[in-house]
Amino acid sequence: MTRTLVIGATGSVGRVVVPALADARLDPVAFVRDPARASALLGDVSVAEGALEDHVALAAALHGADAVVMVHGASGSARAEDVDYGAVPAVLRALGGARPHVVLMTSMAVTHATGSWREAMHWKRRGERLLRASGLPLTVIRPGWFDLQPSGWDCVAIEQGDVTPVDSRRPVARSHIADAVVASLQCPAAVGVTCELFAAPGARETNWCSRLEALRRDVPGALDAAMDPEGPAIEDEPARLRADLAALRPR
Repeated sequence: MTRTLVIGATGSVGRVVVPALADARLDPVAFVRDPARASALLGDVSVAEGALEDHVALAAALHGADAVVMVHGASGSARAEDVDYGAVPAVLRALGGARPHVVLMTSMAVTHATGSWREAMHWKRRGERLLRASGLPLTVIRPGWFDLQPSGWDCVAIEQGDVTPVDSRRPVARSHIADAVVASLQCPAAVGVTCELFAAPGARETNWCSRLEALRRDVPGALDAAMDPEGPAIEDEPARLRADLAALRPR
């Protein structure tokens, strides 16, 4: 049986992803600060207690994990640098030499230089870059705006190249993200894929594997996704990312 550690399990997306993983028999384990809250929100789910900044607790939770699903996100006064980005190096350090499949949720428009929420988007992209550079098997899902889709938009549009501006508010259902996460762990073709995910008119997608097989894979170890515009040079990135790349990129 697959053991899947979920980072961000009690967030608005995690609450949909965790039961979807359970239904698919992917054995979710919620990594949470507050087990009582997790039980109230998620029901009968396995829980690992801890915080991302607690290296010992995170390493214990990751021990034996076959997959890691990261659907976390900064909220309230939390900084994107500390949460959206910070979770990635925390997990990479806590994994030690383990190599589980990591599924990371970021956002559409992370590569855009202008537009709303620029600072948060930059840090999400930096998390992607660090994860790719780590060499771990990965899938990066970049969803649109949550749950703004019209009635009957139950299918999905899966795209690459990050061409849609965030201000366009292209929608996606949280249930679409959950389906994409499950498919990413069930379909070998998802390894190495970065894609944008949006709602589309039509019936619920049932052929995820063939859709994923049609996508381009990222170049192993590259910083940027296969169809993205080239990102900033390393020397133009913040010192925090440069230091994490130096420490966590395979030599």
